[in-house]
Amino acid sequence: MSLGLPPHNSPLAWVRHGPSWLLSLWNHPFEDARLILEQNTDLRYLVVSAKFQRIAARSFISAVVLLFFSLLFLTISAVYLKSTKVQLEHSHRQIYAALLTSTSDLDVGVGPDLSASDMLSLAQAIRERDYEIRRIVTSVTGDLYLENDSLDEHLARSGLTEAAIDIIQNNAAIGGFGRDLDTLNDPLLKGSFTDQSARNRDLKDVLMALPVRYPVTDYYVSSRFGMRNHPISGRPRFHAGVDLVTRTDDRVFPAKEGKVVLARNYHTYGKTIILRHERGIETLYAHLDEIYVQEGQEVDFDTPIGLVGNTGASTGKHLHFEVTVGGFPVDPLKVINTAQNVQQAQR
Repeated sequence: MSLGLPPHNSPLAWVRHGPSWLLSLWNHPFEDARLILEQNTDLRYLVVSAKFQRIAARSFISAVVLLFFSLLFLTISAVYLKSTKVQLEHSHRQIYAALLTSTSDLDVGVGPDLSASDMLSLAQAIRERDYEIRRIVTSVTGDLYLENDSLDEHLARSGLTEAAIDIIQNNAAIGGFGRDLDTLNDPLLKGSFTDQSARNRDLKDVLMALPVRYPVTDYYVSSRFGMRNHPISGRPRFHAGVDLVTRTDDRVFPAKEGKVVLARNYHTYGKTIILRHERGIETLYAHLDEIYVQEGQEVDFDTPIGLVGNTGASTGKHLHFEVTVGGFPVDPLKVINTAQNVQQAQR
């Protein structure tokens, strides 16, 4: 009985013909076999059934296949582990280099080659610095909470509506956004620190954009912002600004740096100047006796823009002063008083 074994002296032959030989052995039509054993002239017969031969052959084939796949699995695992080890070593070298760079200011006394004790010293120094940074961040966050509460109170007293605040916030000339740095993944910047910092910046941007001073120095208020009876018609009418009567100095100065967008006679306002400031804010100066500036001119706090007068629909010499945000009037007294309190505190 021949099983067609591949040549034993040719490993390639086993690779080439081994699977087909195992398949033929699996399906081989075994027959009962009789073995004759002779010992001291005694003859004995040993019968090996076809069923036993088939079971033995197929068990052998199963063992060979299992051994093959086990060796293949071990080989793949070894290659994977070797690759992972190389990657880990490279990662460790990068982490090590980063640690030496980021902790160069720490007095841990480590050299270019870290020992186990050096690593422990470095880790302890990093933990101590991390604790100190967290303590500072917690303290700063608490201060931001208090400052933001104060700024919120100032903003409420300014009389600005939510719409006006949105206009000021959305009229900033900003840019320079680069890659999105995900600060939320930084454990030192998680929580309320970033929220309070952003809130603080938004509040200050609004409050620092407001007009910070009155356009005249020696004055009293003769008519406030809001509904009143019109001094000429006698009918109720909304007064969109405040009327300031000067005592000694009639010079008018800008309430904030800006650009002249109107400098002429303007309806019933008489001689009028309108200045455009940052973030959608404009100021109006009406009933002037003289105008000193031209449209398109840039002005600052020290630029006299005109003289208080009595032109237009007016019952006496005074300055009608308005502040608008996005074209909507706001109370100049509240806005300027708020801006003065905040901006002086920031200096």
